[in-house]
Amino acid sequence: MEKKLSVEQIEYISNYVASHDIKWYELQLELTDHMVTSMEEFWAKDPELTFHQVKQYAEDTFGRKGFKAIEEERTQILKREFRKTQWKMITAYLKFPKIFACLLALIISYKLSFYFDKPVKFISVLFVFLLALYIPFMYSYFKNRKINGKRFLQIEISSPMVLGFGFMNLGLNFGNVCKEWVEQYNVLRIIFCAIWVLGILIFITGKQIYKNSLANIKKQYQLT
Repeated sequence: MEKKLSVEQIEYISNYVASHDIKWYELQLELTDHMVTSMEEFWAKDPELTFHQVKQYAEDTFGRKGFKAIEEERTQILKREFRKTQWKMITAYLKFPKIFACLLALIISYKLSFYFDKPVKFISVLFVFLLALYIPFMYSYFKNRKINGKRFLQIEISSPMVLGFGFMNLGLNFGNVCKEWVEQYNVLRIIFCAIWVLGILIFITGKQIYKNSLANIKKQYQLT
């Protein structure tokens, strides 16, 4: 007779997976399912094996680094997918007809720069405004960091805060370094305005990806 894991044994495996610092709920489910399937396959080959023996054999199939290696691999895959999706969405804004809105934002921001005595102050205003756009994201991130007490890798990866803040810091720091050149060469004002417009596009597309990820997770796992 083919041996199957009981509900209590499956719960034990789930807790065992979580005990290895696997904090992402979707990975906990995936690894638990993999472990259970592998254990039952070992049992099918040798029914005389004990529960802990098949558990050890199943765990060995993950390799030397175990569960954390799977977590790292999945994290990198999701990051690549996120970047690919976001840059594809940004590219769409650089094509007809959306590109006209981008050009208009570039022209308006460039014209506004001449109302400031110091171009560096204008650059600071641009990127502080960009920071202000991300403030609601901070609230949403911390609000949805856990859903019904569960954390999800997809939601964590799709949060654009890290990229957004990094982009903003790059603009501010680069502006301070080049402040003398910015005052002398107007072309640098255009470059900074273009970087700012790109930052706006990162914000818009990141917000949409995050919103979609959150909705998909809630629907997939029936969470509220």
